[in-house]
Amino acid sequence: MEYAQLRGVSRREILSVMTTPPDNFLQEATTVSSEDFFAAINFISTSLKDDLLGIRLGNFLNMNSLGLIYQISLQTATIEEALFYLNNYIGNTIPVVQPEIQFIEDRVIINLSINVDKSEASTIVLESLLTIISRELDMMTAQPLDFLLFSPACSPEYPSEWQQGKSFAISFKAALLKASLQDISRLHLDALIPEYLKLIETMKPEPTFSSKVKIASLNMAKPELPALEKVADVFNLTPRTLQRRLSAEQTTFRQITDDLKKQISYMLLQHNRFSVMDVSYVLGYSEPAAFIHSFKKWYGNSPEKVRTRLAVSA
Repeated sequence: MEYAQLRGVSRREILSVMTTPPDNFLQEATTVSSEDFFAAINFISTSLKDDLLGIRLGNFLNMNSLGLIYQISLQTATIEEALFYLNNYIGNTIPVVQPEIQFIEDRVIINLSINVDKSEASTIVLESLLTIISRELDMMTAQPLDFLLFSPACSPEYPSEWQQGKSFAISFKAALLKASLQDISRLHLDALIPEYLKLIETMKPEPTFSSKVKIASLNMAKPELPALEKVADVFNLTPRTLQRRLSAEQTTFRQITDDLKKQISYMLLQHNRFSVMDVSYVLGYSEPAAFIHSFKKWYGNSPEKVRTRLAVSA
């Protein structure tokens, strides 16, 4: 729903095609029937006419990405264990999808299928889930995942990691099942997530294109903010077109990301558990010195001096 609205599809029109629309999509326990689920997806697909809708949706969505990864990092030590929780998550949130894990030679293949015949809508759902799974696993592993994605609908327009296949699946080397997860818990992302969400909540509600770009960027953060090309693709726009639309609102993508980094860094520095190196990592800087340089430009002082001032005024 949120992604469709970002792309300009009316929430009211989506709800109108559902037999029993929910009162509040934002409540975690909200559910819809499979008929209404597919009716909404078909309407969105017809409205957007985007052959890569599932992939773009998957790049925007993230299964509450940071929260899920943090929870998994507390309970698991390997990709093999993490897959159990990922499959369980899919089964509980989208029960029409059936995951199946196969071992063929030296590779693991996770097949996803939908029993009901909803061809186009099924393609969107399954391609979005495979995109999400590949992102989640890639973020969790301490080494490159080197995965392949398969879809019967694959065409030359698909990203390079996609191939034509008889089923919807993701494949990677079986040896990675025993690979260790990244030590993400050291960043205490349980504190970072609320800060991100509060930032989204406090954004101005005007339906401007720049505000949509901010929301998309925050939603795609892992935790560093995504590049221009990634955000533009979510809107099915070229980077140049996205910049042109932002220019019409007297801003640029660089200004938007700098503003987000400025706000996020200020919030994180209020938590002593985050070192300057941690904050620079969260914001996607290659080294702390680059972050410190940007921070001084934003606030006129170093991160440590600002942190000291915040502690005194607290």
